[in-house]
Amino acid sequence: MEINKEYEKMRRSLEIISEKTRYKILLTLLASEKSLSFSGLKELLPSIPENTLIYHINILKEENFIKNEKRNEYKRSEPRSFYSLNKKSITLLSSLGLTAVKKEFQDLFKQTT
Repeated sequence: MEINKEYEKMRRSLEIISEKTRYKILLTLLASEKSLSFSGLKELLPSIPENTLIYHINILKEENFIKNEKRNEYKRSEPRSFYSLNKKSITLLSSLGLTAVKKEFQDLFKQTT
């Protein structure tokens, strides 16, 4: 039995985001009004160890779920990375009904910070 390619893509995407740390990262970026730096993500997700956060951010970047924008707005010699959702993740989260509760996620983050 052959599985429709679109269903297979959806299954693969759900498999990737169903890991709890990656899911938390995506929901944090969804609730954010702006792109977040690594330190911004770390501040909002303090229970996730730094090396674990780096690992899962890299998976989300490789699988094209988040954008990584380099900015040189600081006095550091190298640009800093800022992360945000891309179209693929917004479409997936929307199909799961999660973009409809974005306001609730934002309120939840305000309560915890």
